[in-house]
Amino acid sequence: MISFDDILEKKIRTGPYQFKTLGIIGLVEFCDGIEYAYMSILVAIIQKEWELNQQQIASLGSSFLLGMVIGNCICAFITDIIGRKTTFTIFTGLSVFLIYFTSICTSYNQMITLRLMFGIVFGTSYPLGYVFISEVTEPRYRGRFGYSMGVLFVIGKIYLAFLCIFYLNDFTSGNWRGLIRVNGIPVAISFLLSLFFLKETVRYYLNSREYKVAFDLIDSTIQENQRVFEILTEEEKQGLTNWQEKQIQINQEQELNKFGILSQNYKYITIKIWILYILANLQNMSIYLLMPFLFANNNSNLSSMLFMFILELIFALLLYVFIDDPNIGGRKMVIGYSSLILVLANASLYIFREHILFFGLLLIKLACRALFSTLGLVCCESYPLQLRAQGTAIAFGIGKTASIPSPFFLFPLFYIDPYLPFALMSVLSIIMIITNCLIGEDKTMKPLESHKED
Repeated sequence: MISFDDILEKKIRTGPYQFKTLGIIGLVEFCDGIEYAYMSILVAIIQKEWELNQQQIASLGSSFLLGMVIGNCICAFITDIIGRKTTFTIFTGLSVFLIYFTSICTSYNQMITLRLMFGIVFGTSYPLGYVFISEVTEPRYRGRFGYSMGVLFVIGKIYLAFLCIFYLNDFTSGNWRGLIRVNGIPVAISFLLSLFFLKETVRYYLNSREYKVAFDLIDSTIQENQRVFEILTEEEKQGLTNWQEKQIQINQEQELNKFGILSQNYKYITIKIWILYILANLQNMSIYLLMPFLFANNNSNLSSMLFMFILELIFALLLYVFIDDPNIGGRKMVIGYSSLILVLANASLYIFREHILFFGLLLIKLACRALFSTLGLVCCESYPLQLRAQGTAIAFGIGKTASIPSPFFLFPLFYIDPYLPFALMSVLSIIMIITNCLIGEDKTMKPLESHKED
């Protein structure tokens, strides 16, 4: 027998096919960076322009997150039915229309409805980035390709910061409608490119037992990457078929169709991943919701945000170098170090306050970026193909679910003491360290799918 990872390493290898896939789906990650940074700025501007109360701004922030959770659930259960590419293309296309309608809305009720709908369609396409990357890359480069998504996320925030300087006066006023329209351009490009150039993954066809389609796609990918006419031999095709049939049999024995990610073999890693995502999302929301208000209170300008994002990009590029080195980095070590940084940075912000505001927020943003990029890989590497989209999307959704009520307790804490939320986050980060220690196998540079005897 021969696995697809063997074919990937020995015949397909890494080339234009993987970089093209990264370029197309990476635009959605780029837009996610824009969206998260923009969400906090939009709330601050709308609050002043439309004279919203505390309850309304909390609801506005939560509506997008609720939509993301619903979208993640949709992604979890339709992606394995209609395919990764089809799901991605449909929902990125819908995102383009919703971005435009958001830019012309005129009331709070319209805004909260559109933010909810945009969250649904964006939340359906967003988790597919890590699924695509994990399924088309070699084990030795999987971490770096996956972490490239995180780099694009940071570049998206830098792009937004430049646009904010052009479109906005400060953190609480400016032409937010024009800013939304320009931010829709990358999503539109991703949609158009996915229509014509994005391919379904070979692993999806293999799991669907569409072997002829899978073999044809492998042959065309080999030619695209190696620039030579080379096809699979009949022996390789039979070996790959036998391997996949055995994988399907194992999945049936483990009752994956019945219990999914909560089946006996995967329920414990699922719960651990959920805990990490919940805590990481709470920390992330504390930054994005409170940062504009903290900067405004500290009389900082928009260039401060841009400078922070540039430093975050430099850190992301440095982490890219050792994310696939199990001796220096590895998934568990990155999560552990990031959690420790969060404990120290949050505690320091609570103690030293505005004196280390910029440095403290920067450390938290760096740690969060490392966490989310690594957790996305851990999700994809922890499940077999049949559960990969489901496990990844639901983990994203569970994390976002915990974020939905966060504005309702973060803002009250902020109004009691602007730095009180960081004391809470420091305590929660300790739980992340403990949970990370309980995670078992680290699949850095290991095959994505293997049988026990392998």
